[in-house]
Amino acid sequence: MKRQYFPKSLIDKRKIRNSYYRINRYHKSEDSSVSEHIMNFNLLVTTFRNREDDAFDEILQLLDVIGDKDPSIEVSSVSGIILVDTSLDPFQFVEECKEMVRKEPWKFRYVLRIIPLEMNCKAEVTEIHDIVNQLCRKIDAQETYRVLIEKRHSRLHSNEIISTVTSKLKMKVNLDNPNWIILIQIVKMVAGISILRPNQIFSSVKEKISS
Repeated sequence: MKRQYFPKSLIDKRKIRNSYYRINRYHKSEDSSVSEHIMNFNLLVTTFRNREDDAFDEILQLLDVIGDKDPSIEVSSVSGIILVDTSLDPFQFVEECKEMVRKEPWKFRYVLRIIPLEMNCKAEVTEIHDIVNQLCRKIDAQETYRVLIEKRHSRLHSNEIISTVTSKLKMKVNLDNPNWIILIQIVKMVAGISILRPNQIFSSVKEKISS
């Protein structure tokens, strides 16, 4: 169940937002083991517990200002997680947010992190492995990497994921200062994956401190 926001009519956005929030917060798919039904998302947004409603408005406004007036946004059934499918380049969006928070920090009250994602799949080790190996082609042989996994309501074991996805990689591991991060975000039965530089994850707290 995807949702399109920034309605074109003059209907009150907050009322529409709240009705969709209730539907998606408690929706259960026909397969009771799968509660996250949005599979195409290229941003994962984190916020404070019980502040999803406010973060929803905030990320909506940020997307509008930067250039996407019709994103798909879903409040996850996992507290503090919002999933976004935007037409914008997710990595460029992160850079735009970094620039914006330096100039207008008050626009970031509830959004904590914005994580760009390149591909999604079912949260199964074999599927994650296939995508990681496809995306890892951007890493040169002489460069280093580390694997970063964040799991939410998942029974998958991080050690199993790491050993599987790195089994064919020839590059060296650097846990302290890698050139690249193999990022795996798991929200229940869905995984979002990116191969990115360490500075390509947006943190409003860190950006405000450094500015």
